[in-house]
Amino acid sequence: MAISLSEVGATEPGPVGSHIDTADMDSLYRLPLGLLPLKTMALRRHSLIKNAQLHAVVELFRDSGSGSGQIQPDHLPDHFNSQAPELMSDVAILKRLAAIGSYDVYTLRVALRELDIGFENYDALRLSPEKYRELTQLMKQYTRPIVRRLFAKDGAALGSYGNLVEYLRNPDRDTVLCELEKLAADLETDVSAIPRFLENYGDTFLGFSYFRSCLTESEERIKHFRPWVQELLGSSIAQSNPSLQSRTTQAMQALYGIVASVKQRFDHFDQSSSHFWEDPTAESFHTLRAQIVEQHGATGSVLCGLVVKLNLWEERFASHGGSFQRRLEFLESEIFPGLSALAATEKRTANRYQN
Repeated sequence: MAISLSEVGATEPGPVGSHIDTADMDSLYRLPLGLLPLKTMALRRHSLIKNAQLHAVVELFRDSGSGSGQIQPDHLPDHFNSQAPELMSDVAILKRLAAIGSYDVYTLRVALRELDIGFENYDALRLSPEKYRELTQLMKQYTRPIVRRLFAKDGAALGSYGNLVEYLRNPDRDTVLCELEKLAADLETDVSAIPRFLENYGDTFLGFSYFRSCLTESEERIKHFRPWVQELLGSSIAQSNPSLQSRTTQAMQALYGIVASVKQRFDHFDQSSSHFWEDPTAESFHTLRAQIVEQHGATGSVLCGLVVKLNLWEERFASHGGSFQRRLEFLESEIFPGLSALAATEKRTANRYQN
């Protein structure tokens, strides 16, 4: 399925309801339930999250002192002491949402259409303005070839990519119009269709840049997580536990393998984007876009699992310290569970990409 402009929200972020924290819209693993057409108002104050065990749960509360209060969707009737038809309908919706691998806005725009649960508030599925501005900086490597081809310079005065698309709807320079006609000929389309083509191009790489930023943040956290784990492995509590040594080594290898595999796939798409502008055709763009879109869901699922585990570690051990016993308990309860499945998902995705 292709991701259209209306599905990914590549335009400037719009307002989100006042009851929704805009920072939550940048998350891979948090879905504010206030966005959804749920009938149980008490549920709309909470979020559906992917926890470190990679299970989808409703988070009832969260603070630095008492942690996160989580409940599986199936257990909500007991929690509310109710079997009301409205609640049971909401539980059925939440169970369907639990199957989605990632709650990033790009995945949700596609998944919510496919689930057909009555969701209509697609305008709310947008990144925060801060995250959007960050991604537009990352996108420059993908948009610079367009600007250079059309303007023979960086075109800094145009500002955002959205401004470029709007400008090209009514270009006021003969040289730009001439280049547009050449590009249209390469793409076997009309000049009037170029802005829409560039919107699709921008959509594709905005979502791609979002995932890349998530991977970069995870790489930075792993740099600190590794010596934290190594300190534990050098302690007496680990030296006397060969099973722990083995499981921890396997877990770290899985983390490194996931990051390396996703990074390799991203590097491939970078090269493909660069090569595309050397000889752009409608077919080559369709192929490039199809490759990225096809792997969007699986990549989001893998990054979601990676991010949620490393984020939780950062929250629990902000100073990167902690007793060895606490570290051991954290690895056992939050890092090890689901990690092998995550690595297997990435391996399957990588195999499809290589084939």
